[in-house]
Amino acid sequence: MTESEQVVLLDDAGTPIGVADKYGVHTADTALHLAFSCHVYNEDGLVLVTRRALSKLTWPGVWTNSFCGHPAPGESFDDAIARRASVELGITIGELTLILPDFRYRAVDASGIVENEVCPVYRAVTADAVVPNPDEVAEFAWVTPESLTAAALAAPYAFSPWLGWQLEQLSAR
Repeated sequence: MTESEQVVLLDDAGTPIGVADKYGVHTADTALHLAFSCHVYNEDGLVLVTRRALSKLTWPGVWTNSFCGHPAPGESFDDAIARRASVELGITIGELTLILPDFRYRAVDASGIVENEVCPVYRAVTADAVVPNPDEVAEFAWVTPESLTAAALAAPYAFSPWLGWQLEQLSAR
C-alpha cells in the first residue's frame, strides 16, 4: 500500500462522488467507498483462505477470504482483482465470476478504525502456486468450502467480519 493509492468515494446509493487517499479514508469515521473481495479456488475445488499480516492496520492476524482490495479511479474490477491477486498472492487468476454483486458492509476494528464499503464479491480460479506478500499475508491454507464455513461459525472471532457475512449470504443462496 502506498500513500498515492486512491479509493472511489460513494454516496449512500452507491454512486461515485469523488476520490480519497487510501490511507486517509480509513479512520474512525470512514467514508463509504468502493472495494471488492475475492474467493480463489484451485482446480480441486478448494478455497484459499489467508491470515492477514500482523502489520495490517485493520484486523491484523485474522483469517479472511483470499484477498480484498479497492479499484483505483477508472480501473475495472477485473483489472483491480488481477492486480491485487498478483500483489498479495503472486498468482494469476481466471474464471472470474461475480457471486455477491450487492455486498455492502460496515465494521469496526478493535482499534476503532471503520471499514465502510460497497464490496462486490467475486470467485476466481488459479492453477498457480501461492507466493504471499508478507506485508499482506501472514499465512494461507487451501480448505474445503464446507470446512471454512464450519470454522467461521465455530470461531467467528478468528475471521474477518466481512468473510462471516459473505459466507452467510452465500449459504442462503
